[in-house]
Amino acid sequence: MIILLVFISCDKTFKAPEPEQLIKQKVMEDILYDIKLLKASKSKSYRVLKDNNVKVDAYIYEKYSLDSITLRENIAFYASGSFKTYKEIENNIKLRFEAEKKKVEAEIAKHDGQISLEKEDVNTSLNLLLSNEYENWRAVNSSLLVSNEDKNKDVFEVLKLVANKKMSQHRIDIPVENLNGKYEFSVFAKKSEMSIVRLRIGHNAYGVAFNLETGEVVGNQENVISTMINKNNGWYKCTIRCTVKNISLARINVFSSTSFADYSGDDIKGVFLRTPELIKINSK
Repeated sequence: MIILLVFISCDKTFKAPEPEQLIKQKVMEDILYDIKLLKASKSKSYRVLKDNNVKVDAYIYEKYSLDSITLRENIAFYASGSFKTYKEIENNIKLRFEAEKKKVEAEIAKHDGQISLEKEDVNTSLNLLLSNEYENWRAVNSSLLVSNEDKNKDVFEVLKLVANKKMSQHRIDIPVENLNGKYEFSVFAKKSEMSIVRLRIGHNAYGVAFNLETGEVVGNQENVISTMINKNNGWYKCTIRCTVKNISLARINVFSSTSFADYSGDDIKGVFLRTPELIKINSK
């Protein structure tokens, strides 16, 4: 079918007659999308298709209630007909594949970024949901602003951690209950004028930093597990996990570079933040 489509589309003099059973353009797009998808699957996952007894041609005929002659006639008609219509179908299929690719990549990143919870579970009764307690946060040499992600659009509001003009660390300190045990601290962060954030639970996780421009963990520390998951549109879920003792503070720093040196801000530059969460992990 694919060979037929290519051959006809390259022959500018050939014009196929309209089939007796004409397939609508949207349905034809779905059929060609499925053919291309199955063709790719056959080359990459032949064993999976074979084990599940999936035969490409039979699958297409059965799904769309077609026979081989009707399908060939319609492929010839669309490929040799209006160039505009054919390109529209082709472009739509390309966009659908790109969207599916992004979806699959996001699922892979989510799977790869999950921290193993062998013999552990989340103690939901001790969750400290910090996202609704902004008024209790203490900005140190920083300003914590409520801002739109995009000033030109009516987009959901987010927090922006802005470094002020003092010469020191620029951070927010989040008071929490006395912490003892294993905890996971996470925040959704997005690059604004600055791109480096660092998460900390007490002193044990001081060295874990995340580059929101490159999507990489740029600083780590012994006995601290860290992950960075791309959540699309520039947002990353940055997470650390460590065991602490007698700690009453969670902290988010913002830096201008990976040197992590003290510096003076300008009351403008910072990073976007959403939905910080601190969770205690129970070992079974």
